[in-house]
Amino acid sequence: MQLTTSIVQTYAGTGAEAGIDDVTTKVAFAQPSGITTDGQELFIADSEISSIRAVGLSAVPQVRTVCGSGELFGFGDKDGSGKEVRLQHCLGVEYARNYLWVADTYNHKIKRVDIRSGVCETIAGEGIAGLQDGQGKNARFFEPSGLSAAGSYLYIADTNNHAIRRMEFETMKVTTLAFSGLCPPDVCIPV
Repeated sequence: MQLTTSIVQTYAGTGAEAGIDDVTTKVAFAQPSGITTDGQELFIADSEISSIRAVGLSAVPQVRTVCGSGELFGFGDKDGSGKEVRLQHCLGVEYARNYLWVADTYNHKIKRVDIRSGVCETIAGEGIAGLQDGQGKNARFFEPSGLSAAGSYLYIADTNNHAIRRMEFETMKVTTLAFSGLCPPDVCIPV
């Protein structure tokens, strides 16, 4: 969207559902979900191809697959590099501390991706659905989705736990945040 004119137009993608890398007018995405930037590229969690994509912000922008199969329903759970990486319906992505942090939603994990090499590794989560605080891979999530970095923490919307979790970047320790005075809408009594 042009902020000065309020005109909205397509920046990248043909509207087809696929994982095609090329110039922005010839590419295809498959359910792009989360988006973040390092100032040089936009990074997108492309959930139906379980991949992380990058869209250049240069004069002749290109789209590339940073990691993941790039194929419709080409999912799994495998750390590694580039196209050998397997994610499963990743929804959230956040750029912080020179890495991409990915909510690997259906694998119940948080992964870290090097934007230049495409190396992806599990940082937090056992891969078993649950609600358990702990250090890195000893923590459990239940379909984490949204991510946001602030200060020395990564905040995680842990969807099926109906919780906000916080991971400290230095130690990878995951804790569940408590909010006093909140209750589900069907339980709250209006004042």
